[in-house]
Order: sequence, then structure tokens, then C-alpha cells
Amino acid sequence: MNYRFNSFYSNEKMHPFVESMVAALTDAEKQSMLPDFIGAFRIKALNSFRKHSESMKTTCRDLIEERRRHPVEGADLLNMMMQGKDPKTGEGMSDELIIGNLITFLIAGHETTSGLLSFVFYYLLENQRVLDKARQEVDDVVGDGNLTVDHLAKMPYINQILRETLRLMPTAPGFYVTPEKDEIIGGKYAVPAGEPLLIFLHLIHRDPAVWGPDAEDFKPERMADEYFEALPKNAWKPFGNGMRGCIGREFAWQEAKLVIAMILQNFDLRKADPNYKLKVKTTLTIKPEGFNMHVKLRNDRKPTSLFKTSSSQPSLSSRQSIAPINAKDLKPVSIFYGSNTGTCEALAQKLSADCVAAGFMPSKPLPLDMATKNLSRDGPNVILAASYDGRPSDNAGEFMKWAEGLKKGELEGVQFAVFGCGHKDWVSTLYRVPKVLDKCLAEAGAERLVEIGLTDASTGRLYSDFDDWENQKFFAELARRHGVATVDDSHLGLDVTVIQSNSTDVGCNFKRAEVVENTLLTNPGVPRKHGLLVKLPKDMTYTPGDHVLVLPKNPPRLVEKTMSYFGVDSDTALTISSQRPTFLPTDRPILVSNLFSSLVELSQTVSRTTLKRLADFASDEETKTSIQRLAGDDYSQIEDQRLSILDILLKYPSINIPLSTFLSMLPQMRPRTYSFASAPGWKAEHGMLLFSVVEAEGDRPGGLATNYMAQLRRGDHLLVEPRACRPELRMLMVSEPKVPIIMIAVGAGLAPFLGYLQKRFLDSQKSQQTSTPPCTLLFGCRGANKDDICRAQLDEYTRAGVVSAHRAYSRDAGAECKYVQDLVKKHGDMLARQWAQGAVVMVCSGKKVSDGVMDVLSPILYGEERRLGLTAVEGVDVWRKNVPKERLILEVFG
Repeated sequence: MNYRFNSFYSNEKMHPFVESMVAALTDAEKQSMLPDFIGAFRIKALNSFRKHSESMKTTCRDLIEERRRHPVEGADLLNMMMQGKDPKTGEGMSDELIIGNLITFLIAGHETTSGLLSFVFYYLLENQRVLDKARQEVDDVVGDGNLTVDHLAKMPYINQILRETLRLMPTAPGFYVTPEKDEIIGGKYAVPAGEPLLIFLHLIHRDPAVWGPDAEDFKPERMADEYFEALPKNAWKPFGNGMRGCIGREFAWQEAKLVIAMILQNFDLRKADPNYKLKVKTTLTIKPEGFNMHVKLRNDRKPTSLFKTSSSQPSLSSRQSIAPINAKDLKPVSIFYGSNTGTCEALAQKLSADCVAAGFMPSKPLPLDMATKNLSRDGPNVILAASYDGRPSDNAGEFMKWAEGLKKGELEGVQFAVFGCGHKDWVSTLYRVPKVLDKCLAEAGAERLVEIGLTDASTGRLYSDFDDWENQKFFAELARRHGVATVDDSHLGLDVTVIQSNSTDVGCNFKRAEVVENTLLTNPGVPRKHGLLVKLPKDMTYTPGDHVLVLPKNPPRLVEKTMSYFGVDSDTALTISSQRPTFLPTDRPILVSNLFSSLVELSQTVSRTTLKRLADFASDEETKTSIQRLAGDDYSQIEDQRLSILDILLKYPSINIPLSTFLSMLPQMRPRTYSFASAPGWKAEHGMLLFSVVEAEGDRPGGLATNYMAQLRRGDHLLVEPRACRPELRMLMVSEPKVPIIMIAVGAGLAPFLGYLQKRFLDSQKSQQTSTPPCTLLFGCRGANKDDICRAQLDEYTRAGVVSAHRAYSRDAGAECKYVQDLVKKHGDMLARQWAQGAVVMVCSGKKVSDGVMDVLSPILYGEERRLGLTAVEGVDVWRKNVPKERLILEVFG
């Protein structure tokens, strides 16, 4: 909120907000213990409560008014609430709603964490051994240097102290649960439906049956990860329960660890009263009453030494201050994307950033489904949509269904433009989704601003094609219609300040998974395939068949080359400010090594538009002419060698661009999609990934993500985010098998089937069921001694009767079947019988293999249905188009 209460600088009284907050919480706690009718007689108390409530509201009201009089840049909490709009209704938050939320956040962010820290230091001063061990951990990890967020992961004992403190003194000491139906608890306590029950954590957290005979003692060692993770499910619940659990848990945990580490690093501590005995004060939360500490700087430090470990000063700026832009002067543009793999989302972010320079004010890019019944009539709507074998992305299906049902004239007054992504492997449905959307919107009366833009993601020209469409068509048409002048880039973009700081906030929503094991599954002589076992974050769940997005990092050598070019070190931090939308973290320090490693794609092929911009920075005419030629007729040279911006800068030393300009040219790091190759019941909070490494060929770089994952070692971390698979696949993967299953895969396409088979195997170990519908796997690879991956695992499932596995070896001279298509032919009669019994067919492979399989399999299945009189359709192609999606599931990767 950009507001300080300055509690540390007031020796007499706390800020009025804090005083009113404490008083209001105290009275609220009293009232909660009394019957409702008693409240009517507590006139004095109610008046006091209203006075303190109004005092808090006045503070928040003043904050809002001050912000309106003196706006500030940045996405802090207050700005987000004052400026945010509901994406469906377009409505903003009223002042009263903002005030209510401010009070909630201020109370929630203060009371529980301050109580937790007070209890932590009480227990540390009561247990000198624990205090010494904690301080030693801080000294070993941080020393006299600057404490950063990166250090926190290396302080497991501080974690244990926090866990143990919250066990003994949970600052929110209980929560209510309510049964949905009549229950009998423990065989003797009848609880009617709707009757609230208070879960009192002090009893649960001190149960000797769980915590042992020393349950009343403060013992952080019992909270080491290996013991903590083995606790019964509900033995430790200080952050509440279920959907109503604390949403600020991760922030509070990080905040508490930082405070503890900073205090232990810099101060010696002792009780103000050596004889103090713990007394608990209760409002809505609990904290020690009357507990005070005396602190003094450690090791005879001087107070000024604290500035070296708590602040950083700018040392260099890459440009002067930039002129502010008045958003009211810019025409609005609404941007929506439909994307599973992040490509169209990255294009949407790029368009958003480029809009301001073109003289337009973009909305925040939103998933396409959020535009359903909500297209703007105040300005152009830009839709960036991908086509996945003719289907929309997961976040565009609702919009496409709505668009296909629009009536003539329903969208009159709406302006739109569509840019579509496809992949040449799906020739018949290459751009189906964007073309259908473009056609439906126009037929409903919306005005098409420019011809649809299209790009084939397989060609490597994605960003170049988008640049051409964006600048030569879309922005050119808007400028013609509205007379908007392009904003001079020299007064716009990124303002990069180089500072000395170790802050590494990368502004990423992905979560960290820890590498447990990285196994090479293939022998020499064939493309590498790896099995990557990771420990997932505690709240991350998945089912067999689900996808996982992995955010890769650029190769270290490329990062070092980039830093060397711009003359910055790996421990240098940047602060970025921007007047136009950017995916980069702004107004907070970030290590340059993290920035170049994780947030931008350094090896992305340079686009024609970027080449033209680079030519403007050339200091000699010869270089300028060469770059302009590459941006024109000779662009195929760029494509053939996949040259990046850095490649051009190194090849043409007379081009001298500031770091801020370089960053503004780079696309956002795009996540890559893989499938889980395990079942969650196999190993709690763990997941297995299978992937094939895309090797470099000559001057062409290898696959960024697969080479990154291949070099990971035990203890390393990678950023992941789970994504649910298609509904028809998920339904099959999680339900009891009722029909035969036919699975066809090549290489790492085995991944989703491994997870499914593992689940069936684990279920079979628990169940007494002796027979289930058959499950058949047809798997193709190069050879039994080359890349027949996960053979031992599949053999175990075969012996258990879970699956019947058949293999094709394309590089074994004596193999009966070389390709999975050959397996389909060989076992055609069996597959036909299973299809007639209601079998589901699943194929996971590249497009070429998938098409080859269906060319062989479709006539077999169609012929069986014709023989049995199950279909009257004439022709296998027509039959194939009408097969229910629940029975034929194609997972095609490119």
C-alpha cells in the first residue's frame, strides 16, 4: 500500500489503527463467547467497538483519498483494488469494499505473524541450546553478508522452530467444522447435521499418542522433514482447514523466517525480565502477555554496519528518467488468448507491451474464455488462439462454443482481429480454431479490422510472423482509423537500474519441485531419454494422464555470454521500471543471473522487426545495410541458423544497444508441457517425468527444456505447474476399468500410460478382484538393448496380469515388427474383438506416427463394426470422424 505505520519509531503510543485493531479484536473475542441476545445489553461495549471500527475505516478511507490525490505506479494491493475490474462484468470495487478488504489484510497480516514471532523468541530464550543452534545455522548460511530469500531454503532448523512453535502455540488456536449429515463420532458422540464443532488445536497438537510422552516440551528436532512428513494427516493444523485455510501461509512463513534470521544474524538477545513465566493473552488470536526482550548488536558491531546488510544503493543507470505517459490519451485495446503450452499467451504479453509504443492502452491479457459474452465495444478486441488437432485450448473452449452459437447481428458495434497458431503436422486442421472464430465473429456482425494473421509453430518463424502482422497490418490499420501517432521508443520502455543486491524475486507463479533422481534410460547410440523423479510441493496434486508445465532455464554458458556482453556480473541485481506492460518484474531488485536464466528466451530466433530496430543502432552504414538485408530478402539465413539477438550483436560489434533495449526485445520464457509418468499413490508428493532429449545439430541449438532437465541433479529445483488432462482422458484414468483398454505409444509417449498402469497395478494389490477387462499396450522403440525404456516396470505389471505388452523394434534386424503400425496389423483380430466389447483406444506419439497408426487401425475397427452390423456409415473416413471422443483419444506431441 506504500504506507508506513512507523510503529518502531513511536516510544509512546501505537498508530491509532493498531490501537483500534487490538481493542476491536479483544471485544470481538468477548462477544463471540456470549449468547447473541446478550449483545443488546452491552451498550457501552458496542459503542466502543463501533468507535474503533470507524477509526480503522477512517485510516483506510484516508489512504484511498491520498492515493487518488497522489497516484503512484506499481501493482500494490491498493492500486489493484482501486483499478481492477471484474473481467466478466467490468465492474470495479466500491470504496466500502476496498476498505473492508484493507482492514482484513492488515489484521490478518499483523496479528497471527506478530504472535508467532513473539512465541518463537520466548521459546528460543527459554532454550539456549536451540537458540545457539539456530544462530549457528544463520551464521553458516549467511555469515556477514546480505540476507536474501535464496538463503531461506538453506535454513531447515529455522523451519523446524517455526513448526514446533505453532504446534505448542498456534496463534489462531482453533477453527470450526460443520457436518453435512448426522454423524456419530468415535461411536458415542451424536452430532446433528449443521451443528458447528470447534477444533481446539492445543489438544490436537499436544496429543501424546501422536507426539510422544514429551509432547509438552519444545523440541524442534521432532519437526525435521522426515518426521514431519510422516505425521498423521490432521495432526498439525495451525493454518486452518480445507478451502478456508490461510491463503497467506507462504508469505507469512517467508516473512517470519526473514525476521528470525535477520535478528539472529545481528543481535544478541535476553529476557527483559529473567524470571518471566509465559502468560497467554487472548483476543481473536493468542500471544505472550508482558513478554519483552533486550537486544544488543553482536560482536561489538556499530549501528551503521546494519546499513550494509539491509540496504543497497544504485551504482549505475542505463538511461535517464523517461517521460510519463497519460493513459487517458491512449485508445483502449482488449487482448485475449487461447493457449495450452504458453505460446499464444507469450504473444499476448508481447502485444500488450507493444501497444503503448503504438499509441494504444492495452488491457491485461486474459484467457479467451473470459471474453465469453464480454467482448468490448469501447475498442478493438484482439484474439490470439491456437489450434490443437482442430480443437481449442483448455481456456478457449467456452468462448468457441459461444462464438459458434452467435446469431446474425448479435455483435454489431464490436471490432476484432484474430491471430492464429497451428502446427503443420495437423495439415487438415492446421488453423481450424482461429479461422472458425474469425468467421463466426464476422458473421455475427462484428467488424473485422484486418485479415486474420497465421503462423506455423513448426517453422521457427512464430515471432517473426507475429511481428509482421502486428506492425504491418494491425497497428497500421488502427493508426489509419484513429490517426494515432506512434510513441517514440526512446522515451518509452524499460528503465533499468543496476544495483548491488542479492534479491532474486523472479515474479513467477510456478512452484518449486525438488529433483530426487535423474536417470538415463537409454544406452549409447540412440537419442537420450530420461526419467526425472521430483518431489512436488505439498499442495500440488495430479492424476495419471495429467500434464505438467516445466519452466526451463537458459544454458549457463549462454547466460554467461550475455552477461559478459553487457558487462554485468552474476551477483549484480537490476531494478526494472516500465511505463508499458511487461512480463518482467518491476520496481524490485532481481539478480541479473536469474533474469537471463529464467525469465527470457535468449536463444529465440530474431524476428524481422527486431532486426530493423537493431539496424537503427548500427554506428556504420555497412552494418546497417547488412542488417536491413537480413531483415528483408536474406531472412532465410537467420531462419536456417536460428540466429538470436545476441548472435547478431556478437557478429556485428558496431551495434551498441543498452541493456534496457535488449530486454525489451526478448520474449518471455515459455513453459514446456510434459505428462506425468506415475500414479500419485505410488509415492506420496512425488511425480515421475519422462522426456526425450532434443540434441543440437550443427549450428542449430538443441531443445532448451530437455537439455536443461537432462543436466539436473539430485537436490536441484525446477519450476513446475500441473495441468489437468482432457476430461475424457481423466475420466478413464481415474475410474475403475469397465471396458478393454488399448494403448499405443512410441518413445517417451509411454509416459501417461505408465502412470495409468501403475495405478491399476497398485489397485490390484489392494483389491480382491480377480478379473478386470484386458489392457493392451503396443509400444515402439529402436531396440531391446537400446531404448526399451521402463522394461522391468512393465514386466512386473505383465506378470501381475495388469497389462499385455507387445513391442516393435525399428533398429533390430531380427525384429518381427519394426513399427507400432506393424503391431496393429499383427494383433488386428484381437484389437477388433476388444473394440466390439467397447474398448477405448489411446494413442500417444508424434503426429506422423499417430497418423500412420490410424491409417492401419481405422479400417480394422470400422470393418469389425460393419461385420457386426454396429454401423451403417459408408466409408472409413466418415466413420473415423464420427467415433466418440471418449473412445478414441489421441495425445499428440510435436
